[in-house]
Amino acid sequence: MKPLPLHRESGRRLRCAMSSNPSIPIADAAAVLKAAPYPFLLLATDLIIIDVNAAYLRTAGRSREEVVGRHIFDAFPANPNEPANNNQEAIRASIEHAIQTSQPDTIMALRYSISRQTPDGPVFEERYWSIVHTPILDDQGNVKLVIHNPIEVTELYTLKNALGVATGDYDFGLLTEGSILSHGQLLEESNRKLAEERTRLRRVFEQAPGFIAILHGPESTYEIVNEAYYQLVGHRELIGKPVREAVSELEAQGYFALLDQVIASGEPFVGHEMRVQLQRTPGGPMAERYIDFLFQPLFAPDGTVSGVFIQGHDITEQKRAKEALEISNERWKLAIEGARDGVWDWNLRTNEVAYSKRWKEILGYTEDEIDNTYDEWANRIHPDDRQTALAQLQASIRGQPYHSEHRLRCKDGNWKWVLARAVVGGRDEAGRPTRITGTLSDISQKKESDELIWHHASFDSLTGLPNRRLFRDRLEQEVRKAHRSGSEVALFFIDLDRFKEVNDLLGHDAGDLLLKQVGERVNACVRDSDTVARLGGDEFTVILTELNDQTHVERIAEKIIAALARPFRLSEEVAHISASIGITLYPNDAGEPEELIRNADQAMYTAKAAGRNQFRYFTRSMQQEAYRRLRLGRDLRKALSGGQLQVHYQPVVDLSSRHIVKAEALLRWHHPKLGMVQPSQFIPLAEESGLINDIGDWVFKEAVSWSQRWRERTGQAFQISVNRSPVQFLSKSNRTSWASFLEELSLPGNSISVEITEGVLLNVSPAVADTLLQYRDAGIQVALDDFGTGYSSMTYLKKFDIDYLKIDQSFVQDIETNTGSRAIAESIIVMAHKLGLKVIAEGIETAGQEEILRSAGCDYGQGYLFSKAVPPATFEQLLASESATSSSSETGRRIH
Repeated sequence: MKPLPLHRESGRRLRCAMSSNPSIPIADAAAVLKAAPYPFLLLATDLIIIDVNAAYLRTAGRSREEVVGRHIFDAFPANPNEPANNNQEAIRASIEHAIQTSQPDTIMALRYSISRQTPDGPVFEERYWSIVHTPILDDQGNVKLVIHNPIEVTELYTLKNALGVATGDYDFGLLTEGSILSHGQLLEESNRKLAEERTRLRRVFEQAPGFIAILHGPESTYEIVNEAYYQLVGHRELIGKPVREAVSELEAQGYFALLDQVIASGEPFVGHEMRVQLQRTPGGPMAERYIDFLFQPLFAPDGTVSGVFIQGHDITEQKRAKEALEISNERWKLAIEGARDGVWDWNLRTNEVAYSKRWKEILGYTEDEIDNTYDEWANRIHPDDRQTALAQLQASIRGQPYHSEHRLRCKDGNWKWVLARAVVGGRDEAGRPTRITGTLSDISQKKESDELIWHHASFDSLTGLPNRRLFRDRLEQEVRKAHRSGSEVALFFIDLDRFKEVNDLLGHDAGDLLLKQVGERVNACVRDSDTVARLGGDEFTVILTELNDQTHVERIAEKIIAALARPFRLSEEVAHISASIGITLYPNDAGEPEELIRNADQAMYTAKAAGRNQFRYFTRSMQQEAYRRLRLGRDLRKALSGGQLQVHYQPVVDLSSRHIVKAEALLRWHHPKLGMVQPSQFIPLAEESGLINDIGDWVFKEAVSWSQRWRERTGQAFQISVNRSPVQFLSKSNRTSWASFLEELSLPGNSISVEITEGVLLNVSPAVADTLLQYRDAGIQVALDDFGTGYSSMTYLKKFDIDYLKIDQSFVQDIETNTGSRAIAESIIVMAHKLGLKVIAEGIETAGQEEILRSAGCDYGQGYLFSKAVPPATFEQLLASESATSSSSETGRRIH
């Protein structure tokens, strides 16, 4: 292993020494050393310089690189012209004494010249020092460091020597032979030089940054005071006054006792961060200051203490800054501990990383189970996260904030999500980072919560399928992917036919169960790479990706339709639905996801309008149809109040007598601009919008009104059939009760026949059953419309009171040529009669069809052969015409 550079080795030794003494944190020690206005130098016990502050470098005239990591006498060699290097031995002895006694040791005054580099080589400058060596102990009481604190007193010695030289010259001049004039001239020149030197030294003394004072005599009278001293104690009268009189407020603070101790013992006193309260203005408040100072005894020729030299610095601002830093650090520590975060510190020079106890606890380790190395951390990062985390760390070295979420391997082998944050904590003289300090937070629970929140935000809680939000995101991704690869994407929009009937008739629990089963069935029809989503309600979508041909699209659509056409078992009930599917293709139909969604939705409506239970591809004409539907739905809201709706009546004849015995009320819409609108176009819109409830009640009341009129004309009850939409059965609003309305008009119940579809009975609810019972009790008859086209069940025919079965016109149209249709029609007639039901055949247009049905025993018929649906006035003419041509018409119009 290569040896560390001296400055790195010294840094390591400083950390080792300081880490053993928890009462002196490294950061605080470094901060104090750096901020101190007086010179400090940190020595190892082998006299290697570990650290140095700026004040020392200025005093010594050295750079940091010239000092740190070197032996003190190598960095500051003795003057070779001074015999025996006694000054070095004095310093060494003082340091050894401090180490052996574990107590500070002071050198009163020492001449130690310091070399200065010149073009002609090093030149030694004569300088004088007062030096204090203070040991720093570890927890076991052993000396780990020594603080070397030199106080330069060169100026005082220069002043003293100058006085001595001047006096000596004067005496010498008196004793030397020569003229008195030469002696006078010599004395005058000496006095001039002495005055100049005193002026220069006085100026330096007055401008010194630290405070200085000299006390002299038995009462410690002020002899010399500089400006910095006045700034500390206030501009009061000092010179010639005893210290106890001049600054009397110090008596109670113990400073005079310290002064007496120095005078009595002859030993100096060094004070650090001493608190002092001074009345800096007469009658003013006491001002609190903090000072570092030295009481240095001065000795008379006989060895007795004749005075005290005072030197020091006002460190109030540094003290307060340090306290603020300590408070900040304590708050930071409390915040870190409160947040239960780990702390790490990476030394970029040594590549060592210090991990806190909590950092290791997060991963399940004790304090001594993890090495303090960079590799220990880097190798623990999850392989999927490592590249990003390391790149983010390198970016932080270049100045960017470090904020990284990644997984670390724990002691038990599991992975834990953590958040690491850091900033550059130190830089060298060139501005290069030397340390990075950061924290580590355990965010596993947050990640789990985020994952749960994301899942709830992205997946349907009922079916577990992607919801609308995630569906749109997936569709955008698949479109971008298809754009890059040149492949196709198909989008299915699936709407469940008759789901609302199941949900309202069987209850929401049954509806939810059906939706879950729908999701499972659709999912089973596609590949794992495809997406099935529920947008809401009974709307589902499918995204088919990486398509090669259209055959695959159609095959999947047919599988879904077949799967959803199978009966659904919902607890004890069975429900039947179907699906209408709209299909659009990327990029043939559109290039943007929103366009694809609109296209598929329009194609789905086309499939539903075409009879449901089928799929349709999007075509450009569908956009026009969608706009037409939107406009038609808007106009329908004004149709009823605008008098645009009419009720026409189609005759129902007794096939045995060919007499009109009843009628079916059929709604017509005469649009002011479009003319007559087919019911197949606007009835679905009325059902979707809920307008069917108001319109249905209006049709019922119109039919009742004409039934009453024709009853009065014929003298017998005349039955009119009114279609009741499944949506009207499902409505929970307080609508008109048809049975009560008839009762109010004193009309018999058989004046009205209610026509319903098979879907009402297939997905029946207690509410529907109750309504049918109310009809029965009121005498209102019920006809089952379009029988044979849906999921007919004999059970329903026996369970509910049905009076009529209506054979769908699809079986009647080709009954003359299609033996299958004929057989179905005949079977319906036979079955109905065995159940006690009457049969009505719809769509009779030829005499041949009429004859076949009459021969099969069909009871009633309606169709264009007899009459199309006509307005009430025209229908009255039909009744009148029949009455005039047949005297038996009264008997024929008997309700069965």
